[in-house]
Amino acid sequence: MNKDERQFENFVRGIKFDDKPDLSHRDKLEQDLLDALTKQPRHKQQLLKIWRTIMKSKITKLAAAAVIIVAVVLTVTILDRTVTPTWAIDDTVKALNQFNGIYLSGVFGVPIEKISRGEDLVLRDGENMSVEFWMQANEERTRSENFRIEAGDGTVWSVCNNMTYKYDPKNNTVRVQSGRGIESSIWPCGDDYLTKAQEFMQDWQVMYGKDAVTGRDCAFITLSNPSQGQSWWLEIDLETNLPVRAKGWHNTRREGTPSMNFQRIIFFEKLPDEIFEFEIPEGATVIEE
Repeated sequence: MNKDERQFENFVRGIKFDDKPDLSHRDKLEQDLLDALTKQPRHKQQLLKIWRTIMKSKITKLAAAAVIIVAVVLTVTILDRTVTPTWAIDDTVKALNQFNGIYLSGVFGVPIEKISRGEDLVLRDGENMSVEFWMQANEERTRSENFRIEAGDGTVWSVCNNMTYKYDPKNNTVRVQSGRGIESSIWPCGDDYLTKAQEFMQDWQVMYGKDAVTGRDCAFITLSNPSQGQSWWLEIDLETNLPVRAKGWHNTRREGTPSMNFQRIIFFEKLPDEIFEFEIPEGATVIEE
């Protein structure tokens, strides 16, 4: 008899019981078995040895009870393990590097016209507007190559094949110019962007919780840039390690209505070229610039 078998036999002998169908005796027996088992080594091979000993025991009723309790103990141990969600910037960098296209939809709290002209983005009440973005990276993944914006009032910007189109639905006009009239000057999918953001931004904090819509585990990142009077909130799905929602404020305290609130962010290996191609609406006046 080896050491493990001897240990098992010893704690079995120490258990006092009779074979009368008494519920209190049964409960005491089960508790004694549980107490004894918790003192045994949890290593896999040792548990297997204990299992073989139980199966060979001549005390049939006790062996059967022990088998059941071992199963219960193991099950409870497995179910009781809690997984603490964690996020690391390297995980998101690795995930983002697989994609060259981005789609975002949400609400802007400033006129989209000001964004295109690079003006100061001062939030005013009543100026919230729905907006959709499509962006495709250049080959170097340093900025956007093709770009498209569709605003809630019908305004459209399209940058494709080094040409920029802007459609104004109020005047039914299309302004055309050579070059990229609007773009993302820093491509957000890559280690350079995220690493620099973490390095230079302040108030970088990571919290964990559930996505309000899907219920999935997520990391919530907050950061601010006092020099520009801005702050952000970013939600990252812990299964994909990709951003799924984002908000931005023109203050460092994340107070008030966000100046941007993207509630949908989707990544693509490559967006179809057709998305960025612009078709001049029938009857629109074309103005070349």
